[in-house]
Amino acid sequence: MEELFREGWSNNADVMSYLYTGTPALKTDFTRTGKRTHQGAMNDGINSVTRYYINNFTDGYYHDCLDLATLKLSPSTYLKPRGFFTPLKFAICAVFSLVFLAKYFIESYMLPIE
Repeated sequence: MEELFREGWSNNADVMSYLYTGTPALKTDFTRTGKRTHQGAMNDGINSVTRYYINNFTDGYYHDCLDLATLKLSPSTYLKPRGFFTPLKFAICAVFSLVFLAKYFIESYMLPIE
């Protein structure tokens, strides 16, 4: 009976998570078996990266539709327009630029060891 309950609970968590985030629920390996596994941790890492991408780059329209359906947003509500460079995109560009410059500096100005 407990195994059936755990399986049902995990399946429900996956369905709810798919509806809200677009990925399965995290840590369902623990819910299903009572133990945390390396494969489960890897799956959670992949799901977390997928959620990050969805939330920051592709999910705005979907959440607007959900807000409209649940009356949290009305057609007459003013939405603040976002520019192309959001603070997150700016930070990612800055990090990549710094890494590139550091790599270029190290390769250009460091003497090769012979």
